[in-house]
Amino acid sequence: MDEPVHAVPLPGVARPKRRIHWHVFLTHFPISLFGAAFGFQILHLFMAPACFELATNVALMGGAAMLLPTIATGWSEWKTHYHGAKGLIFKRKITTALGMAALCLPLIIWRVAALGLFDEAPHSPEHWIYLAGNTLLIMGAIVEGYYGGRLTHK
Repeated sequence: MDEPVHAVPLPGVARPKRRIHWHVFLTHFPISLFGAAFGFQILHLFMAPACFELATNVALMGGAAMLLPTIATGWSEWKTHYHGAKGLIFKRKITTALGMAALCLPLIIWRVAALGLFDEAPHSPEHWIYLAGNTLLIMGAIVEGYYGGRLTHK
């Protein structure tokens, strides 16, 4: 039986190292899910079917679930790739990410405790508070995307 031919690397030529950049992979999930939650909340405000309220809740929970590993991988990338640089752009990104987590998790807990997961509250004060929280989260995602783009595309 023939043995497979193995490619012998040429002297002086390094093989490219391929590694998954988890932060880059994960970062788009919370941004898109917070955007979807905001969009469904606006649609629910004007059209009022209960499915939009439920979609808002599910998207917000998914965004929160993906935000935590995104923050963890961002912190790891900052420590390893950028050696914990103390630049203003990193301070803004870290502050924004922690602020989003500090807003998102209590917002979900409050929403489920106050109204339940499946109940809707069109035009109630709770709806407006929830919309304000979603608005702040999408604004935080925009800020994160802007500064992430500044880091990547200089």
